[in-house]
Amino acid sequence: MSVQDNTSPCILRMTRITKRFSGVPALDSVDFEVRPGEVHALIGENGAGKSTLMNVLAGRFTDYEGSITFRGRDTRITNPRQALAMGIAVIYQDLSVLPNMTVAENIMLHEERPGRLPWSIDRAALQAEAERTLAQLRFDLRPDEQVGRLSHARQVLVEVARAIRRDVQVLVFDEPTASLGSQDVQNLFETIRGLKERGLAVVYISHRLGELPRIADRVTVLRDGKVVGTCSMPDVKVSDLTRMMLGRDLAEIFPERRSKPGRIVLSVRSLTRPGAFHDITFDLREGEILGLAGLVGSGRTEIARAIVGADAALGTVELDGRLLLRRSPAVCQRLGICLVPEDRKRDGNITSRTVAENVNAGILSRLSGFAGYLAPGRLRESAAATIERMRIDPPNPWMEIQSLSGGNQQKVIVGRTLAADPKVILFDEPTQGIDVGTKAQMYRLIADLAAAGRAIILISSELIEVAKLADRILVVRDGRITGEMNGADADEDSLFAACCAGRPD
Repeated sequence: MSVQDNTSPCILRMTRITKRFSGVPALDSVDFEVRPGEVHALIGENGAGKSTLMNVLAGRFTDYEGSITFRGRDTRITNPRQALAMGIAVIYQDLSVLPNMTVAENIMLHEERPGRLPWSIDRAALQAEAERTLAQLRFDLRPDEQVGRLSHARQVLVEVARAIRRDVQVLVFDEPTASLGSQDVQNLFETIRGLKERGLAVVYISHRLGELPRIADRVTVLRDGKVVGTCSMPDVKVSDLTRMMLGRDLAEIFPERRSKPGRIVLSVRSLTRPGAFHDITFDLREGEILGLAGLVGSGRTEIARAIVGADAALGTVELDGRLLLRRSPAVCQRLGICLVPEDRKRDGNITSRTVAENVNAGILSRLSGFAGYLAPGRLRESAAATIERMRIDPPNPWMEIQSLSGGNQQKVIVGRTLAADPKVILFDEPTQGIDVGTKAQMYRLIADLAAAGRAIILISSELIEVAKLADRILVVRDGRITGEMNGADADEDSLFAACCAGRPD
């Protein structure tokens, strides 16, 4: 591990930054720097202090101790507008683009020129300036396209263009690839490399440690609000970073295989949804973890949604030998099949509701008292049991769910699923956007569920998760099952090769 060189040229240096919440330090004498033309990764578990440090930099927190030097001058950033005016911008996981406006309107927001008529905008100038910015960045975006119709990956490009338009010199990416497919990730990396060539300093926050060797020059690891170390990326292995983050080895993350598959619980026959997948046939056994491995867009998620009736499909699904004629998520949950969805914000969370309301959403009838009225005591007791089981932090059932970290929000959704006591659980990207420590908890939970006799279907873009956890793996490519592997014989490389077989380079 290399030690940070405080004599090397840098555009930004944060020295001995300390930030407390209610007297408890979230950051404890943190040193962090970034140089022009480099990508400096910032990693750590949820609660390690990454977001707090970047919020200090962005001017969201002003009651901090320590000093910030930007472009050779000592400064104190007191609000986000000042940070942006200085040349510091943060692109958060929850983007700030305006979906009902065009690409050009988003890029030129607050920089519009007045038109000839009162209260009008010079549309021609707005369009021309946006086109010039996009051309400089070589972004394949149409200025007149409505942003709400773009993919998440292309919306990220709109935010980048808006930031570059304002002469940003330090650009922070907060979990930019959490909801992107492999091709979108590659495109984003090309964009970041282009920003490096322009001399920008990039801070890159990610839970996907495996992608850091492809994009980062250096990496700083935080744990419990302190810097564990700063390393040159070519000099460190991903396993070393995991050990620095957790204080233990990567081998301890994945549990031993303990499941013993029994009788057939779920049978899927000739499941077909034109344009998405075709002729999907397999059996799932009690106590088995069945992996569906495939690249993003292969049809994995669509298959899972069709099994629980979230999307209509031809073919049949049987549970314990019983044909399910009219499938819907509610009916399937009542019968014992539950899906933990890929997109927790769109399909999982009930926003603006408490943790207690979210974890109990699927069992309200069970918690209702006389004449159907919800019994507050039962609601509280059930929520407390789930919070303890899932180790949700903070353990407050009355917090709004959006106040929790991504990992704890995921625990709420899984806890709600388990409260329904299902026989079959479909996990679609269960560790997306969560830190390594929370991932380890999720791995143990999945293994424990299988050992207790639950039948599990596991979908993950992290192929190492499928290889390490699944007893049996079905390879899905272009909407079809193209192969089957024994989990004990699979590894990340062999799975990736199987998922890519027959695809053009």
